[in-house]
Amino acid sequence: MHNYSKVKRVVNKKTRHSAGGSAVRLRASSASRPSDMANKENELTCAEDVPGVHYKDKCAFLVNSTDASKMAGDGSKYSDYFTELSKDHDTMTHVLFGRNLRLNVALTLWRRNASELVAYLIRIQDTGVLVDCLPVLTKSLQEEQSCVSIGCCVDLLPQVKTILLGRYEVHLTVALHWVQSVVKKWWPELSSNGKTLQDHCSNEKNVQAMRKLLLDLWDDTCPLSSVPGTVGEISKAIESYLSKLR
Repeated sequence: MHNYSKVKRVVNKKTRHSAGGSAVRLRASSASRPSDMANKENELTCAEDVPGVHYKDKCAFLVNSTDASKMAGDGSKYSDYFTELSKDHDTMTHVLFGRNLRLNVALTLWRRNASELVAYLIRIQDTGVLVDCLPVLTKSLQEEQSCVSIGCCVDLLPQVKTILLGRYEVHLTVALHWVQSVVKKWWPELSSNGKTLQDHCSNEKNVQAMRKLLLDLWDDTCPLSSVPGTVGEISKAIESYLSKLR
């Protein structure tokens, strides 16, 4: 009888807290719903399991303990994942920081002289930086008064070839645009075997070297002509020029 009165008070307090009604209203509600007696019996059983412990507190304690143990286990289980993820972020940050420094150096050298930029790109052997800088060199070659000499292009062509032997479409497109600009820029000299060169002695060697490098390049990268899309279209345009040099 003592336990039942205690549980009843708890139920009334709980119901009063959640519903906000008066004590009279709660007692009337209990009397009018026979099913509430079954609920009270269940609550009494829960309370009797652990004397002196509130049934709500007991159940909440068990749930919280289980959740806490599960969370602790998961945290230990996946801690290596977060550690590796952090390392990946550190690596990416380091790479981007290095790339930014090299691009700043490239910009400084470009402002001085195109040949200094080309020498720097050859020295660092960084494909990413080369791909970033090629569009600038390509645009310069397309201008009537270009600051990029044929000698610079001869020196840079082997590195561009490494890009063309790769698989990244964006890289291939950038490299092919550069090659196409080189061919168009010096097509009169390349197609004339040096007969129309204004300075025969100083440029003939570079023209001959460029012709050989271009033909060797295309022998190694000719499958690009069969690639659909922009890569294939630019490759076919370049091939139409180079086929006349054989």
